[in-house]
Amino acid sequence: MVAAQNLWLHDALYNAFMKNGFSKVNGNKSWEITDLQLLFLTPDLSKGFLQMSEMPLYKKQAFDLEIKMINESAKSLAKEIDKEPFNLVDIWCGSGLKAVEFIKALNKSTGKNIALNYCPINPSSYLCDLAVENFKKANLPNEISYRSFLSSCDGSVMRDIAHEIKKIGYKKNVLLLLGSVLACYEINSYLFEISREMKKEDVLVLGNSVRFGERLVEIDKYKDKSFHNWFKHLLYGMGIDEKDVEFDARFGNSRVEFFYKIKKNYSKNVNGKLIVFSPGDELVVAALYKYYAHEFEKFCNLYFVDYNINLNKAGGYALLICKK
Repeated sequence: MVAAQNLWLHDALYNAFMKNGFSKVNGNKSWEITDLQLLFLTPDLSKGFLQMSEMPLYKKQAFDLEIKMINESAKSLAKEIDKEPFNLVDIWCGSGLKAVEFIKALNKSTGKNIALNYCPINPSSYLCDLAVENFKKANLPNEISYRSFLSSCDGSVMRDIAHEIKKIGYKKNVLLLLGSVLACYEINSYLFEISREMKKEDVLVLGNSVRFGERLVEIDKYKDKSFHNWFKHLLYGMGIDEKDVEFDARFGNSRVEFFYKIKKNYSKNVNGKLIVFSPGDELVVAALYKYYAHEFEKFCNLYFVDYNINLNKAGGYALLICKK
């Protein structure tokens, strides 16, 4: 099973290399494989993400603060969701623990345990299974059914599964997009795609870090070893030893880029085409866009008839409740 997963990851990564090609940076080749789903394709990668999410700085902002803001917004959430049963669509579900806290806050605010169909969505079956397991362990008083979906989780995530969800669940969808996931995408195209698949009764709950002050600052926090401990499984999938690369992060192309610099010659034949890495070449494995609060508001105005934004300036975070 592990060998099959590694082969699958190997092929997916090199196919991405062949598709994307490379650019030249200071005379060296820079290969970009920043499709977020690649970082979740095996259990080892998924576990690496879970370990990274326990990093104190990340946990403080993208879990503890986000849950606090959900509780602060519980009355607004209850008003928008109402008291009718719904499908809780947990996009990029992670461990499912945030979805559990979301339902606890909603139960408390409504004074009613609304029936729901929990639908964790992720490219990783490991994380989908974990999310359902944690949801069941929470022993919530609600009447709950379950249906997981494997998906790339890009902006068109609802296009192929909306019909299936409503066929087995309820009319209303409540979409969770938490944990600053949107920072991994270009905000305009993602919100455009996800909004056009929403119906009038659907609700999107979006949690994301926001920038106050200069956009591109504090690069050192992105060089934390926990990121490397997650991303290094991509190297293993490519057959590259971590001692032959150097991990780093930088500001480039108006975003944060996580990359590895090659330290020795390496070549690979893929479908009859030779890929050659030389010392100084780069593998860009992930990217984060830093958005201001007014940018979120600007695009919400474009794609949603009604939205509410809760800002925590001290924590640099925003929670948005959006309806089409």
